[in-house]
Amino acid sequence: MSGNIFYKYFDISKSLNFKSFFFVNKRGVLQSKFQKKNETSYNFPFKVSRTTSGNLPVYTKIRRHGTIVTTVVRHIYGDIKVFKDHLRNICEAPVREHIGYIEVKGLHTIKIKQWLQHIGF
Repeated sequence: MSGNIFYKYFDISKSLNFKSFFFVNKRGVLQSKFQKKNETSYNFPFKVSRTTSGNLPVYTKIRRHGTIVTTVVRHIYGDIKVFKDHLRNICEAPVREHIGYIEVKGLHTIKIKQWLQHIGF
């Protein structure tokens, strides 16, 4: 490497001051979506698994130039009928079951995400 012109004029070890770097002793969680579940989770007959990035699978679907707004919940396993009943009570809106997801009429993403985090998912 000493034959390369770049290394003759630029020495990395002199330009980096390792005292200026901030090293963390323990790894901490910065965002709440990546924290571990609470130990006091409720026993429900359904489960909502998170996505590979660690987020809850709750999405907003806007159709027909913004005139139809629905909220979609995916990755549901277990008793879907009980999950639909809970969503009806929380959102106070009609809930439809499709293959692979559940659709709630209206914009309820924040409300559903807060509820899922509260019950331990």
